[in-house]
Amino acid sequence: MTVDSPLPRRALLLGLPAAALAATIGSRAARATGGRQTDPVQLASATLEQGPSTLRDPTLLVAGPADAGPGLWAKLLAPRLGAAMMTQSALSVSATGGRDGVTGANAFEALTTPDGSTAMLVPGAAAIAWLAGDPRVHFDAGRWVPALASLSSGVLVAKVDPAGILAGRHLRVAASTATGPELPALLGLSMLSAEPSPVFGLSEPQDAVAALKDGRVDAVFLTGHDVPQRLKVLVRAGYVPLFSLGGSDDDIEVRDPAVPNVATFAERFRQQNARSPSGPLFSAWRSTAAAARLDVALVLPMLSPATVVARWRSACQTALGDVGLVSAAKTAQVNPVPAPECVQALARIGADETTQLTLRRWLAVRKDWRPA
Repeated sequence: MTVDSPLPRRALLLGLPAAALAATIGSRAARATGGRQTDPVQLASATLEQGPSTLRDPTLLVAGPADAGPGLWAKLLAPRLGAAMMTQSALSVSATGGRDGVTGANAFEALTTPDGSTAMLVPGAAAIAWLAGDPRVHFDAGRWVPALASLSSGVLVAKVDPAGILAGRHLRVAASTATGPELPALLGLSMLSAEPSPVFGLSEPQDAVAALKDGRVDAVFLTGHDVPQRLKVLVRAGYVPLFSLGGSDDDIEVRDPAVPNVATFAERFRQQNARSPSGPLFSAWRSTAAAARLDVALVLPMLSPATVVARWRSACQTALGDVGLVSAAKTAQVNPVPAPECVQALARIGADETTQLTLRRWLAVRKDWRPA
Protein backbone atom coordinates (compact mmCIF):
# COMPACT_ATOMS: atom_id res chain seq x y z
CA MET A 1 0.00 0.00 0.00
CA THR A 2 1.34 3.47 -0.79
CA VAL A 3 1.06 6.23 1.75
CA ASP A 4 -0.55 8.56 -0.81
CA SER A 5 -3.32 6.14 -1.78
CA PRO A 6 -6.82 6.44 -0.30
CA LEU A 7 -7.07 4.87 3.13
CA PRO A 8 -8.62 1.38 3.13
CA ARG A 9 -11.82 0.75 5.05
CA ARG A 10 -9.88 -0.94 7.86
CA ALA A 11 -7.74 2.14 8.42
CA LEU A 12 -10.77 4.44 8.35
CA LEU A 13 -12.36 2.39 11.11
CA LEU A 14 -9.41 3.23 13.33
CA GLY A 15 -10.78 6.77 13.70
CA LEU A 16 -9.29 10.23 13.78
CA PRO A 17 -5.96 9.36 15.50
CA ALA A 18 -5.10 6.97 12.66
CA ALA A 19 -6.12 9.55 10.08
CA ALA A 20 -3.86 12.07 11.75
CA LEU A 21 -1.06 9.54 11.66
CA ALA A 22 -1.66 8.92 7.96
CA ALA A 23 -1.45 12.65 7.32
CA THR A 24 1.87 12.82 9.17
CA ILE A 25 3.34 9.85 7.31
CA GLY A 26 1.94 10.99 3.97
CA SER A 27 3.32 14.49 4.41
CA ARG A 28 6.74 13.12 5.26
CA ALA A 29 6.75 10.79 2.25
CA ALA A 30 5.62 13.60 -0.06
CA ARG A 31 8.46 15.82 1.10
CA ALA A 32 10.93 12.97 0.70
CA THR A 33 9.84 12.31 -2.88
CA GLY A 34 9.18 15.86 -4.07
CA GLY A 35 5.40 15.36 -3.98
CA ARG A 36 5.50 12.36 -6.35
CA GLN A 37 3.70 9.14 -5.54
CA THR A 38 5.90 6.18 -4.69
CA ASP A 39 5.46 2.63 -3.52
CA PRO A 40 7.10 1.01 -0.46
CA VAL A 41 9.70 -0.88 -2.49
CA GLN A 42 10.83 2.30 -4.26
CA LEU A 43 10.93 4.21 -1.01
CA ALA A 44 12.92 1.46 0.71
CA SER A 45 15.37 1.39 -2.22
CA ALA A 46 15.77 5.16 -2.04
CA THR A 47 16.51 4.87 1.66
CA LEU A 48 19.21 2.28 1.04
CA GLU A 49 20.78 4.46 -1.66
CA GLN A 50 20.55 7.76 0.17
CA GLY A 51 21.44 6.43 3.61
CA PRO A 52 20.64 8.08 6.95
CA SER A 53 19.86 11.51 5.44
CA THR A 54 16.40 10.26 4.43
CA LEU A 55 15.32 10.28 8.09
CA ARG A 56 14.55 13.99 8.02
CA ASP A 57 11.20 13.59 9.78
CA PRO A 58 11.22 10.42 11.88
CA THR A 59 7.95 9.57 13.62
CA LEU A 60 7.28 7.62 16.80
CA LEU A 61 3.84 5.99 16.83
CA VAL A 62 2.55 5.23 20.32
CA ALA A 63 0.18 2.26 20.39
CA GLY A 64 -1.94 3.40 23.30
CA PRO A 65 -2.85 6.49 25.34
CA ALA A 66 -0.31 8.94 26.70
CA ASP A 67 -0.69 7.72 30.30
CA ALA A 68 -0.06 4.02 29.52
CA GLY A 69 3.34 2.29 29.31
CA PRO A 70 4.20 3.17 25.68
CA GLY A 71 3.07 6.77 26.19
CA LEU A 72 5.24 7.17 29.27
CA TRP A 73 8.22 5.72 27.43
CA ALA A 74 7.58 8.04 24.48
CA LYS A 75 7.97 11.09 26.73
CA LEU A 76 11.32 9.78 27.93
CA LEU A 77 12.64 8.45 24.63
CA ALA A 78 11.53 10.99 22.02
CA PRO A 79 13.91 13.84 22.91
CA ARG A 80 16.80 11.47 23.57
CA LEU A 81 16.30 9.51 20.36
CA GLY A 82 16.00 12.71 18.36
CA ALA A 83 19.29 13.95 19.79
CA ALA A 84 21.02 10.61 19.21
CA MET A 85 19.82 10.38 15.61
CA MET A 86 20.79 14.02 14.90
CA THR A 87 17.67 14.50 12.79
CA GLN A 88 16.85 17.74 10.98
CA SER A 89 13.69 18.15 13.09
CA ALA A 90 12.39 16.97 16.44
CA LEU A 91 11.18 13.38 16.66
CA SER A 92 7.40 13.70 16.29
CA VAL A 93 5.11 11.54 18.43
CA SER A 94 1.62 10.35 17.48
CA ALA A 95 -0.53 8.30 19.89
CA THR A 96 -3.56 6.23 18.94
CA GLY A 97 -5.76 3.50 20.37
CA GLY A 98 -6.39 1.85 23.72
CA ARG A 99 -4.17 0.35 26.40
CA ASP A 100 -3.82 -3.08 24.83
CA GLY A 101 -2.10 -1.54 21.79
CA VAL A 102 -4.17 -3.46 19.22
CA THR A 103 -5.65 -0.41 17.49
CA GLY A 104 -2.27 1.31 17.36
CA ALA A 105 -0.58 -1.81 15.99
CA ASN A 106 -3.30 -2.08 13.33
CA ALA A 107 -2.59 1.51 12.32
CA PHE A 108 1.13 0.80 12.18
CA GLU A 109 0.50 -2.20 9.90
CA ALA A 110 -1.95 -0.39 7.62
CA LEU A 111 -0.37 3.04 7.27
CA THR A 112 3.39 2.67 7.61
CA THR A 113 5.74 2.11 4.69
CA PRO A 114 8.89 0.05 5.31
CA ASP A 115 11.30 2.96 4.89
CA GLY A 116 12.23 2.91 8.57
CA SER A 117 11.14 6.49 9.24
CA THR A 118 8.26 5.42 11.51
CA ALA A 119 8.83 3.31 14.62
CA MET A 120 6.19 2.09 17.05
CA LEU A 121 6.14 1.82 20.82
CA VAL A 122 3.79 -1.08 21.59
CA PRO A 123 2.90 -3.03 24.76
CA GLY A 124 3.28 -6.78 25.00
CA ALA A 125 -0.50 -7.05 25.40
CA ALA A 126 -0.85 -6.51 21.65
CA ALA A 127 1.33 -9.55 20.99
CA ILE A 128 -0.81 -11.66 23.35
CA ALA A 129 -3.94 -10.66 21.40
CA TRP A 130 -2.13 -11.70 18.19
CA LEU A 131 -1.09 -15.06 19.64
CA ALA A 132 -4.62 -15.77 20.87
CA GLY A 133 -6.26 -14.97 17.52
CA ASP A 134 -8.20 -11.93 18.69
CA PRO A 135 -10.45 -10.98 15.73
CA ARG A 136 -9.56 -7.30 16.17
CA VAL A 137 -5.95 -8.02 15.21
CA HIS A 138 -4.89 -7.11 11.66
CA PHE A 139 -1.13 -7.27 12.17
CA ASP A 140 1.57 -9.90 12.53
CA ALA A 141 3.69 -9.35 15.62
CA GLY A 142 6.15 -11.91 14.29
CA ARG A 143 7.11 -9.45 11.53
CA TRP A 144 8.14 -6.61 13.84
CA VAL A 145 11.81 -5.61 13.75
CA PRO A 146 12.83 -4.71 17.33
CA ALA A 147 15.16 -1.87 18.30
CA LEU A 148 14.44 -1.71 22.05
CA ALA A 149 12.49 -3.66 24.66
CA SER A 150 11.47 -2.85 28.20
CA LEU A 151 10.99 -5.98 30.31
CA SER A 152 8.97 -6.22 33.51
CA SER A 153 7.84 -8.87 35.97
CA GLY A 154 4.66 -10.92 36.15
CA VAL A 155 3.26 -12.38 39.38
CA LEU A 156 -0.08 -14.03 40.18
CA VAL A 157 -1.27 -13.09 43.68
CA ALA A 158 -4.22 -14.70 45.48
CA LYS A 159 -6.04 -15.16 48.77
CA VAL A 160 -5.21 -18.87 48.78
CA ASP A 161 -1.93 -20.57 49.56
CA PRO A 162 -0.15 -22.32 46.66
CA ALA A 163 -0.94 -25.61 48.36
CA GLY A 164 -4.61 -24.70 48.01
CA ILE A 165 -4.52 -24.97 44.20
CA LEU A 166 -6.26 -28.30 44.06
CA ALA A 167 -7.70 -30.13 41.07
CA GLY A 168 -11.00 -28.61 40.08
CA ARG A 169 -10.78 -25.64 42.44
CA HIS A 170 -12.43 -22.53 41.02
CA LEU A 171 -10.44 -19.32 41.26
CA ARG A 172 -11.93 -16.02 40.11
CA VAL A 173 -9.16 -14.04 38.40
CA ALA A 174 -9.33 -10.33 37.58
CA ALA A 175 -8.93 -9.91 33.82
CA SER A 176 -9.33 -7.29 31.12
CA THR A 177 -10.45 -9.51 28.21
CA ALA A 178 -10.11 -13.13 27.12
CA THR A 179 -6.95 -12.23 25.18
CA GLY A 180 -5.56 -9.70 27.65
CA PRO A 181 -2.21 -9.74 29.49
CA GLU A 182 -3.68 -12.03 32.17
CA LEU A 183 -3.77 -14.94 29.70
CA PRO A 184 -0.55 -16.66 30.93
CA ALA A 185 -1.90 -16.55 34.50
CA LEU A 186 -5.19 -18.16 33.42
CA LEU A 187 -3.39 -20.71 31.26
CA GLY A 188 -0.94 -21.50 34.08
CA LEU A 189 -3.73 -22.10 36.59
CA SER A 190 -5.42 -24.44 34.14
CA MET A 191 -2.19 -26.40 33.69
CA LEU A 192 -1.98 -26.65 37.50
CA SER A 193 -5.42 -28.36 37.37
CA ALA A 194 -7.33 -25.44 38.84
CA GLU A 195 -10.45 -24.00 37.20
CA PRO A 196 -9.77 -20.30 36.58
CA SER A 197 -12.87 -18.15 36.11
CA PRO A 198 -11.89 -14.75 34.67
CA VAL A 199 -13.84 -11.71 35.83
CA PHE A 200 -13.60 -9.48 32.78
CA GLY A 201 -13.58 -5.69 32.61
CA LEU A 202 -10.86 -5.13 35.23
CA SER A 203 -8.19 -3.69 32.96
CA GLU A 204 -6.86 -1.04 35.36
CA PRO A 205 -4.44 -2.37 38.03
CA GLN A 206 -6.12 -0.40 40.79
CA ASP A 207 -9.53 -1.79 39.84
CA ALA A 208 -8.23 -5.35 39.92
CA VAL A 209 -6.66 -4.88 43.36
CA ALA A 210 -9.87 -3.25 44.64
CA ALA A 211 -11.84 -6.27 43.41
CA LEU A 212 -9.41 -8.57 45.24
CA LYS A 213 -9.80 -6.65 48.48
CA ASP A 214 -13.60 -6.51 48.08
CA GLY A 215 -13.83 -10.25 47.58
CA ARG A 216 -15.11 -10.04 44.01
CA VAL A 217 -12.08 -11.97 42.73
CA ASP A 218 -9.71 -14.49 44.28
CA ALA A 219 -6.55 -13.55 42.38
CA VAL A 220 -4.91 -10.74 40.42
CA PHE A 221 -2.05 -10.82 37.95
CA LEU A 222 0.54 -8.10 38.44
CA THR A 223 2.52 -6.98 35.40
CA GLY A 224 3.98 -3.79 33.95
CA HIS A 225 5.51 -1.04 36.06
CA ASP A 226 6.21 -1.32 39.81
CA VAL A 227 5.41 -5.03 40.16
CA PRO A 228 7.85 -5.67 43.07
CA GLN A 229 6.50 -2.68 45.01
CA ARG A 230 2.85 -3.58 44.39
CA LEU A 231 3.58 -7.18 45.38
CA LYS A 232 5.11 -6.06 48.70
CA VAL A 233 1.98 -4.06 49.51
CA LEU A 234 -0.29 -7.05 48.85
CA VAL A 235 1.92 -9.48 50.80
CA ARG A 236 1.86 -7.13 53.80
CA ALA A 237 -1.94 -7.18 53.51
CA GLY A 238 -1.94 -10.97 53.78
CA TYR A 239 -2.13 -12.05 50.14
CA VAL A 240 0.08 -14.81 48.74
CA PRO A 241 2.06 -14.95 45.45
CA LEU A 242 1.20 -18.18 43.64
CA PHE A 243 3.83 -18.05 40.90
CA SER A 244 5.87 -15.68 38.72
CA LEU A 245 6.62 -15.78 35.01
CA GLY A 246 10.28 -16.41 35.82
CA GLY A 247 13.38 -14.52 34.79
CA SER A 248 14.87 -16.62 32.01
CA ASP A 249 13.63 -18.52 28.98
CA ASP A 250 16.80 -20.60 28.83
CA ASP A 251 16.05 -22.18 32.23
CA ILE A 252 12.33 -22.17 33.01
CA GLU A 253 12.93 -22.50 36.75
CA VAL A 254 15.23 -19.50 37.09
CA ARG A 255 13.46 -17.01 39.33
CA ASP A 256 12.85 -13.42 38.39
CA PRO A 257 15.60 -11.39 40.16
CA ALA A 258 13.07 -8.60 40.79
CA VAL A 259 10.92 -11.01 42.85
CA PRO A 260 13.43 -13.66 44.02
CA ASN A 261 11.20 -15.05 46.77
CA VAL A 262 8.43 -16.05 44.36
CA ALA A 263 8.50 -19.50 42.79
CA THR A 264 8.21 -19.69 39.02
CA PHE A 265 5.30 -21.37 37.29
CA ALA A 266 7.61 -24.21 36.25
CA GLU A 267 8.62 -24.74 39.89
CA ARG A 268 4.98 -24.94 40.98
CA PHE A 269 4.19 -27.37 38.19
CA ARG A 270 7.10 -29.65 39.12
CA GLN A 271 6.16 -29.56 42.81
CA GLN A 272 2.64 -30.65 41.93
CA ASN A 273 3.38 -33.14 39.17
CA ALA A 274 6.93 -34.37 39.94
CA ARG A 275 8.01 -33.43 36.42
CA SER A 276 8.72 -30.29 34.42
CA PRO A 277 6.00 -28.87 32.15
CA SER A 278 6.24 -29.68 28.44
CA GLY A 279 4.17 -30.05 25.29
CA PRO A 280 2.31 -27.64 22.96
CA LEU A 281 0.22 -26.09 25.74
CA PHE A 282 3.33 -25.26 27.71
CA SER A 283 4.86 -23.78 24.55
CA ALA A 284 1.78 -21.57 24.33
CA TRP A 285 2.27 -20.58 27.96
CA ARG A 286 5.90 -19.66 27.31
CA SER A 287 4.98 -17.44 24.34
CA THR A 288 2.20 -15.63 26.22
CA ALA A 289 4.43 -15.29 29.30
CA ALA A 290 7.20 -13.72 27.19
CA ALA A 291 4.65 -11.27 25.77
CA ALA A 292 3.30 -10.48 29.25
CA ARG A 293 6.83 -9.69 30.47
CA LEU A 294 7.26 -7.29 27.55
CA ASP A 295 6.33 -3.95 29.08
CA VAL A 296 7.00 -2.02 25.87
CA ALA A 297 8.88 -2.63 22.62
CA LEU A 298 10.14 -0.14 20.05
CA VAL A 299 9.78 -1.81 16.66
CA LEU A 300 10.11 -1.03 12.95
CA PRO A 301 8.19 -2.55 10.01
CA MET A 302 9.47 -5.66 8.33
CA LEU A 303 11.63 -4.90 5.26
CA SER A 304 12.94 -1.67 6.80
CA PRO A 305 16.41 -0.99 5.31
CA ALA A 306 19.21 -2.49 7.36
CA THR A 307 21.05 0.84 7.52
CA VAL A 308 18.00 2.54 9.04
CA VAL A 309 17.37 -0.30 11.51
CA ALA A 310 20.97 0.00 12.62
CA ARG A 311 20.51 3.73 13.10
CA TRP A 312 17.43 3.30 15.30
CA ARG A 313 19.17 0.61 17.33
CA SER A 314 22.25 2.76 17.79
CA ALA A 315 20.08 5.67 18.92
CA CYS A 316 18.28 3.42 21.40
CA GLN A 317 21.62 2.21 22.76
CA THR A 318 22.74 5.82 23.21
CA ALA A 319 19.44 6.83 24.83
CA LEU A 320 19.70 4.00 27.36
CA GLY A 321 22.97 5.49 28.56
CA ASP A 322 21.22 8.70 29.60
CA VAL A 323 21.26 9.16 33.38
CA GLY A 324 17.69 10.45 33.47
CA LEU A 325 16.40 7.47 31.52
CA VAL A 326 18.30 5.02 33.72
CA SER A 327 16.79 6.64 36.81
CA ALA A 328 13.27 6.55 35.38
CA ALA A 329 13.57 2.85 34.48
CA LYS A 330 14.83 2.06 37.98
CA THR A 331 11.92 3.94 39.53
CA ALA A 332 9.44 2.09 37.32
CA GLN A 333 11.20 -1.21 38.14
CA VAL A 334 11.51 -2.24 34.50
CA ASN A 335 14.55 -3.39 32.57
CA PRO A 336 15.12 -1.69 29.18
CA VAL A 337 17.39 -3.64 26.83
CA PRO A 338 18.77 -2.70 23.37
CA ALA A 339 19.75 -5.04 20.53
CA PRO A 340 20.61 -7.90 20.53
CA GLU A 341 18.80 -8.61 23.81
CA CYS A 342 15.59 -7.00 22.55
CA VAL A 343 15.70 -9.19 19.44
CA GLN A 344 15.84 -12.28 21.65
CA ALA A 345 13.00 -10.97 23.83
CA LEU A 346 10.65 -10.61 20.86
CA ALA A 347 11.79 -13.90 19.34
CA ARG A 348 10.52 -15.67 22.48
CA ILE A 349 7.02 -14.41 21.74
CA GLY A 350 6.93 -16.10 18.37
CA ALA A 351 5.01 -19.37 18.18
CA ASP A 352 4.76 -22.02 15.50
CA GLU A 353 1.44 -23.03 13.98
CA THR A 354 0.95 -25.97 16.36
CA THR A 355 1.48 -23.77 19.41
CA GLN A 356 -0.91 -21.09 18.18
CA LEU A 357 -3.59 -23.65 17.28
CA THR A 358 -3.21 -25.28 20.70
CA LEU A 359 -3.70 -21.95 22.46
CA ARG A 360 -6.69 -21.00 20.34
CA ARG A 361 -8.33 -24.39 20.82
CA TRP A 362 -7.79 -24.07 24.56
CA LEU A 363 -9.59 -20.73 24.43
CA ALA A 364 -12.31 -22.01 22.11
CA VAL A 365 -13.57 -24.69 24.50
CA ARG A 366 -14.11 -22.00 27.12
CA LYS A 367 -17.14 -20.53 25.42
CA ASP A 368 -17.56 -17.60 27.78
CA TRP A 369 -13.94 -16.55 27.11
CA ARG A 370 -14.21 -16.15 23.36
CA PRO A 371 -13.17 -12.67 22.12
CA ALA A 372 -16.18 -10.60 21.10
